[in-house]
Amino acid sequence: MGLLRACILRFADVQGVDRAMALGAQGFSALLPLLIVYGAVVPQRDGRDFADRLIDRFDLHGAAALSLRQAIAPQGEVTQSISVFGVVLLVIAALAFTRALQRLYEGAFGLPALGMRGTKYGLQWLLALVVLLTVRPFVSGSVVVALALGAGFWLLTPVLLLGRRVAWRRLVPSAVFTTLLMSGLGVVSAIWVPRSVASSAEDFGAIGVAFAILGWLVAAGFVLVASATVGAVVQERVTVPGAGRSAP
Repeated sequence: MGLLRACILRFADVQGVDRAMALGAQGFSALLPLLIVYGAVVPQRDGRDFADRLIDRFDLHGAAALSLRQAIAPQGEVTQSISVFGVVLLVIAALAFTRALQRLYEGAFGLPALGMRGTKYGLQWLLALVVLLTVRPFVSGSVVVALALGAGFWLLTPVLLLGRRVAWRRLVPSAVFTTLLMSGLGVVSAIWVPRSVASSAEDFGAIGVAFAILGWLVAAGFVLVASATVGAVVQERVTVPGAGRSAP
């Protein structure tokens, strides 16, 4: 009960509910558009665009799949509308998401905020995300390799966003919890998302799809908050040799 109570208190300390809602909202408004542009610019091995990949990821069919296609601009339209200025604005907007994620880890591990100094680490994280998205299709057939790749990414995430102020060994519990819970969310999503998208699309049309995607992103936000806070509490209670704090 002591561990559970400590995890709940840490979740409350970082204002977990508000933090999860903010991560979901900023992921929808800032990170998702950048991913759509990436999907249009970087050629995929299977030739599918971003909408196709979401439809496949959430196993959508019929009206739900059609509504999703209507909600997301086709690859050709996205490519034609891209400009250097637009990409810069998208990156700046995406940094709002990285700052929110950065503040989560800083609160979970009790570190002072980096402020504007953390921008370069946010850019590094976005680059790591692009690398992950580029590499992942080549290992999608192996569950073990995909899990290992995900665990590596979720370990690298706090390492970068905390400005390397915490030794990576101390961040292993958080990475493990994030990988497992994100995988669990993926399993649940296969059941929940198609029904949610279909219901929302029937009631509200294309904007209903946006509501469903936002709901999924908020759920992912709760996973990130829970994983960071529980991982931080667990590492504090487990002595790991050589896992002291890195120099700032």
